Amino acid sequence: AEEENKKFKESCSISKSELDGAIAAAVKMAMAEQRSDLDKIVTTAVKTAIDDMLVPQLASLSSELKHTVVAVTTITSRTENLEKTVERIQSKSAKMTDIEDRNRRSNVRLVGLKESEEGDNCIAFLRANLSKWIPSLAGREIKIERAHRIYSGKNTTHPRTVVFKLLDYTDRQAILKGARAASPVKHGGSSLLFFPDYSHETTRKRKAFADVRKKLDNLGIQSFLLFPATLKITYGGRQILLRSPDEAEKFLLSIQPPTGLIIF
Repeated sequence: AEEENKKFKESCSISKSELDGAIAAAVKMAMAEQRSDLDKIVTTAVKTAIDDMLVPQLASLSSELKHTVVAVTTITSRTENLEKTVERIQSKSAKMTDIEDRNRRSNVRLVGLKESEEGDNCIAFLRANLSKWIPSLAGREIKIERAHRIYSGKNTTHPRTVVFKLLDYTDRQAILKGARAASPVKHGGSSLLFFPDYSHETTRKRKAFADVRKKLDNLGIQSFLLFPATLKITYGGRQILLRSPDEAEKFLLSIQPPTGLIIF
């Protein structure tokens, strides 16, 4: 019996290292379970925070974004419609300008004639004096449909411009060409200038070339305005068409001015 008790005690006894290993394994298992529980708690807390705070905010932001997209789409649509409206207006305006210029095609503007110099019959006065002012018109029958001074709306001491309409477009061309050849044209000590009669819009576009034409003239480069408003120059043996003052200015910058000349 003593032998059997001894064998039983030996079978139940464990070493210190085995006991330490068992304790360590138990502690590791307990910590793993606590970590798992903690992870669950943190996950639950984060999810709750997201559901309670972030989700409503994201929903609000999403709603605001949708409203913004709708507003931008509406503005874009309105802008496109406005652009189309502007294009239609510009197209109609261009057509009206063209019609007005066609109606003025046979008109001539006479600048510099003293007030009341024409008397009560402007047409008769012009017929009697045109060939005197412009010798190339001698023997040519100039048919004038109507003539009058125009109201400028400005307080000025300068005489008002006389506008007269010719029945024949070729007479208008002959007057303008002959006036350039006879320049300076004088009447009673006053200098007279003859110009084509254009619509307000065409006149504005042509006047916009004034500064750049002066610069070209200072460089000895001749220029001529084609109808309605295109600048024609001859440079380097070739003809160049410049369709806007900006384009003309760029051309000036592209050429090297002769030495000693300054562009004002």
